[in-house]
Amino acid sequence: MGAQGQGYRYDGSYEESVHLADGQRIKLRLMRPSDKEMLREGFEHLSADSRYARFMTPKSRLTDAELDYLTKVDGVNHFAMGAIRRRLLSTDEGIGSARFVRLPAQPDTAEPAVTVLDEFQGKGLGSILLQRLIEAAWERDVRWFVSELLAENKASKRMIESLSPEVKFRHSGDGALVATLPVPEPDRTPTAPGFFAGTSVHKLLSYVARSNVSVRPRVTKPPAAPD
Repeated sequence: MGAQGQGYRYDGSYEESVHLADGQRIKLRLMRPSDKEMLREGFEHLSADSRYARFMTPKSRLTDAELDYLTKVDGVNHFAMGAIRRRLLSTDEGIGSARFVRLPAQPDTAEPAVTVLDEFQGKGLGSILLQRLIEAAWERDVRWFVSELLAENKASKRMIESLSPEVKFRHSGDGALVATLPVPEPDRTPTAPGFFAGTSVHKLLSYVARSNVSVRPRVTKPPAAPD
C-alpha cells in the first residue's frame, strides 16, 4: 500500500524548501521511480570514502537493479526522501537522501540510512533529513531503528552506549552486533526544526544513520540479479 491517501504529512504530495547553514535553499520530496538517473549521478559524486562508509565495500557504480530498488518504493514499508538542489540552466541535482526499510517480521522496527554528498556535508542537511525521517517513521508506526555493526568495532559500540542508555545490543548469527534504538516522538510543531538536536537520541541516530559506524547496508541491497 502506498503512502498517498493515508493521512500522512510525508506522502506523494509532500514538498518542502529548507535552508542550509550556508544559505542555500534545497527542496525535499519523496523519492520517485523517475529519480534513477539523478540517483546514479549523485552516487558518482560521492567520494570513495563515502561510498565505502555507505556500502561497506568498494563500489564503482549502482546497478540497474539497485537503482530500481532505491527508487521504486511504496512509501510505507520502504520510505525514501530526496534532497534536491534546483538549477535554472541545467538539470536538478540530487544531493542527499534519507530512507528506512521496515523489517517484515517486526513491523514497528526499521533500518535507517542517511546519505549526503560530500560537498554538502557539515551544512546541516543530514540533521534536517534525519528529523524528517524520524517524523515519517513515527507516523507510519515505526518505533525502533535497528542497524548492524561489525562485532569487532568496539569503539563504535562504546560510542553508541555513551550516547544513549536506551540502546539495546544483541549478537546476530553471522558475527555482527545489532543495535536497536528508540525512535523519539516528534514535536508536533513542524516549524520547530532541530527540536531534538543535541539530545542523546539525536546524536545516536545521527551517528548510526550517517553510516559513520560499520553498518551493514541491508537497506541498499536489492535481491541479487542474475549475471
